[in-house]
Amino acid sequence: MPGKRPSFLGSARTGLSIAGKLALMTMAGVGLIFLLIIAYGYVSSVGAMEAEFRARIENLGEATASKIRRIPRVAEAVTHDMATILRSFKPDPEQLRDVMKSLIEPHPEVSGLFVGFSRQSGDALLDNFCPFVYRQDSTIGWRNLAEVYDWTVWDWYQLPLQLGKPVWTEPFFGNEGTGSMVVDYCVPIYDENWRYLASIGASIELHWLTNVIATMNVGNNGYIFLITSNGTMVSHPWRETIMKETIFTISEADGNPEVWELGRRMVEGKKGLFKFYDRKRDRHLLVWHQPIEGMGWSLGIVFPEKEILAGVNRLSRTQLLLGLAGMAGMLAVSLFIASRISRPIRSLKDATLLLASGRLDAPLPPISGNDEIALLTESFTSMRDSLIVHIEELRTTTAARERIESELDIARSIQMSLVPRTFPPFPKDDRIDLFATLEPAREVGGDFYDFFMTDANHLLLIVGDVSGKGVPAALFMAVTRSFMKAYSQMNGCAAETEGATNGPAALLSAVNDRIIEGNDACMFVTLFCVSVDLRDGGFRYACGGHPAPWKISGGAVTALPRVKGPLVGAIGGVSFEEGAGALQPGDTLFLFTDGVTEALNQREELLGDERVRDWLGETTSGNPGSEVVIERMRDRIGRFVDGADQSDDITMLCFRYKGPGTKTRA
Repeated sequence: MPGKRPSFLGSARTGLSIAGKLALMTMAGVGLIFLLIIAYGYVSSVGAMEAEFRARIENLGEATASKIRRIPRVAEAVTHDMATILRSFKPDPEQLRDVMKSLIEPHPEVSGLFVGFSRQSGDALLDNFCPFVYRQDSTIGWRNLAEVYDWTVWDWYQLPLQLGKPVWTEPFFGNEGTGSMVVDYCVPIYDENWRYLASIGASIELHWLTNVIATMNVGNNGYIFLITSNGTMVSHPWRETIMKETIFTISEADGNPEVWELGRRMVEGKKGLFKFYDRKRDRHLLVWHQPIEGMGWSLGIVFPEKEILAGVNRLSRTQLLLGLAGMAGMLAVSLFIASRISRPIRSLKDATLLLASGRLDAPLPPISGNDEIALLTESFTSMRDSLIVHIEELRTTTAARERIESELDIARSIQMSLVPRTFPPFPKDDRIDLFATLEPAREVGGDFYDFFMTDANHLLLIVGDVSGKGVPAALFMAVTRSFMKAYSQMNGCAAETEGATNGPAALLSAVNDRIIEGNDACMFVTLFCVSVDLRDGGFRYACGGHPAPWKISGGAVTALPRVKGPLVGAIGGVSFEEGAGALQPGDTLFLFTDGVTEALNQREELLGDERVRDWLGETTSGNPGSEVVIERMRDRIGRFVDGADQSDDITMLCFRYKGPGTKTRA
C-alpha cells in the first residue's frame, strides 16, 4: 500500500528533498560568504591587534629584561676583575682583603665578594683560607668563611669547579648583612699549570627586582613574574610563592598541564608568545616569555586575552546577529523558488527507488521533452543495463581472484612454517650467536634458510632460493629443505679434511641427485651451505649457483672465495667443489639470497653487492650481536627501496662465532 506522499521538503524517512537542499545550499553559499567576510574581518582585526600587542609586549619585555640585567652585569664585572688580579699576582691574605674591599666599595649593588681557594692550591697560606667581604649597614665587613664552615661543599664553589665556566647560582636567603634574598655569580680560576686555584663569587641582593618590575606598565590586570633556571619563582604578585614554589608545582596545584609546558619553554631559554587557559580562574591568558641573558633566568609578562580583544569581540557579535536575521528571511524566499523547480524530479525519484531495491527489470517512467530530466531518465536506463552486465563480470572475476589469493596464502604459510623462528636457537651453547629473517615478497617465492647441529661440535648453515613463484616453489622449497636435513643428519656433514665424503659438497651432490628424480617441472634451487667446527672456528662450504656469503673479520668485509657448483636440481650426476676457511672469535658470516642485492628502489636502481659490503662494514662496527646486524641491514634496505614494491623474497642469516667457549652453561 503506498504511503503518504511527502512534502517538497522531504520526510523523516527519506531525508531532505532536492527543493530543501537547493534552498539550503543557496543559503549555505550566501551564509558562507557572509561568514567568511565576518571571519576575515575578525581574523584581520585580531591579527592586527595581536601584532600590535606582540610588538608592544616584546618591547616591554626587552625593556624589563634590560633593566633586570643591568645590576647583575655589575656583579659579573667585579668578579672578573677579581679573577684578573689573582691571575696577575698572588697577594697575601691582608692584601687580598684590601683588594676585595676596594672592588665592592664603588658598587653598592654588590652586597658581598668571596674567594674560595682550592685545598690543593699548593700554598699553605691559602689551603684553609676563604676571605669574604660584605656590606653591613654603611660599612664593609670581613671574615674568613673557613672558620665558619667548609666552603668547598657549597654551590658557589662546586658549580664553577664542576662546569668549568662562570655560573649564576639559584637564589637563597643570605645569612650575612640583612638576610634578604641573594644570588651569587661565580667564576672558576686556574693557575699557570691549569690546576684549580679558586672559585670567585659576588653576591647581589634581589630587593631591586621589586622596584624594577613596579615601574613597568602592564595594564589593569597584567603582571610580571621571574623564574630561575629550574623554575623557582623569584618575583611574582603572589608573594607567598616567591622562593617557595616553582612554576611546575603551581601547574600541578592548579591541575593545568599548559602551565607546565610554559615552564618548560621558559627554563629552556625560549622566547615567544604563549597562550593558555587558566582553569582555576576561568580566563584565557597571553604570556610573553624571554630569557634574561647570561643568568639562565626567564621573564614572563602576563595579560588577560579578554582585555586585549574586548573591542573586537563586541563588533563581531553585532555583525553576526545582523547577518543571521538577514539569512532567515532569505531562507524563506529560497524554499519557495526551489519547490517550483524540483517538482518533476520527485516523480523520477519514486521510479528509481524500485531500482535501488534490486528490481533491475523495473521500467522507468517516460518523460517527454529534451530537458535535463529526460536526459537523466535516459542515463538511469543505460546505467541499469550496464549494471546487470557488470555484476555478472564481477562475480566471475571475484571467484578467480579468490582462488589466486588462496594459493598465495597457502604458499606463504608453507614457506614461513618450515623455517626456524625461535631465537636464540641454541641458548645453552656459548659458542653460537645466530639470527635469521625471511621477508616474503607479494608474490611468494621459494626462499628458505635453515641451521642445525649435525653433531655436538658442528653447526650447518643453509640458505636457498627456489626458481618460480607460488605454491609450486614453496613445495619445492619444502622438499629441498627436508632432503638437506635428512642427508646431513644421516651422513653427519662434519667433514674435517678436503675430499671427505660427508662434507657440504657431498651433501649438495646427494641432494641434487635425489630431487632431480621426477622433477618434471624442471624446477631448480640455488643453495649455499656452510659447516662450522665450533671447537676451533674452522669451516667448509659448498655452493650450488648461489651468491657467495660475506665474511666480516676485524672490520674487513670480504666475500668467501667462489667454488664451482651448478644449480641444484638442474642436471644429475654432477659434483660440487668445496672451500674452506677459519673464523676467529668475534668473526661473522653473513648469508643471503639475491633478493637483498637485487632490491629495487623507486628509481629502479639495484642495491648491488658494493652497497651491501659497505653497509656490512658499517653495521658490524663495534662487533654487535647477529640480531643487531640483521635489524640494521633490514632498516637500511627499507630506507633504500623507499616504499617500492618488493619483487623477490629477502632472506638474511647472520652467524657470529664467539669462540670455543663451552658447549652448555647452567
